[in-house]
Amino acid sequence: SLGYISIAVNLIIRSCLPLSTFLSQQGLALVGLYPFKPCRIKEISLMVIGVICAGVFTMARILGEQSKGGDKSSSANMLLGVFMCIASLLCGSLNLALAGVLGETKLNVYDTVAYMAIPATLFLLPIALTLEKPVPGQWPKVFGKEKMTDYEILAGVWSLNKTTINWLVLSGVFSF
Repeated sequence: SLGYISIAVNLIIRSCLPLSTFLSQQGLALVGLYPFKPCRIKEISLMVIGVICAGVFTMARILGEQSKGGDKSSSANMLLGVFMCIASLLCGSLNLALAGVLGETKLNVYDTVAYMAIPATLFLLPIALTLEKPVPGQWPKVFGKEKMTDYEILAGVWSLNKTTINWLVLSGVFSF
């Protein structure tokens, strides 16, 4: 989402994490995976006010870009970035709630990473294969395309320098 929105908008949207995490926990509690958390009206109302303020700021930023004379594609890209950031926020809060559930089952860190890696990969794979985005810097000259998917970029780097991808894979092994 940082390719489409500024870091300020991203951080403002991310500040809504406490409310979305609380709602994820309560949703998991409805299906019996998590204990119900107490609903304190003061805390919930302050979180809702914060989310409303974040929404007002984000809308003001988008409308400000439009009134500044930005073209339609930049506004559409900004909206796409906001939606991607919100989706990331919701997935992050669900991840926190599920980590709490997995933490109660006494899984070690490696098991938790292994169990979360496959669903995360399956969730992100369609996006990596289909969503084209602008290629930054001088890379359009190297690849010969202005927009590429993540997979096309990975395949292009592989064809240019296999050692780079080997280092990428090796870093993944060391992170596990």
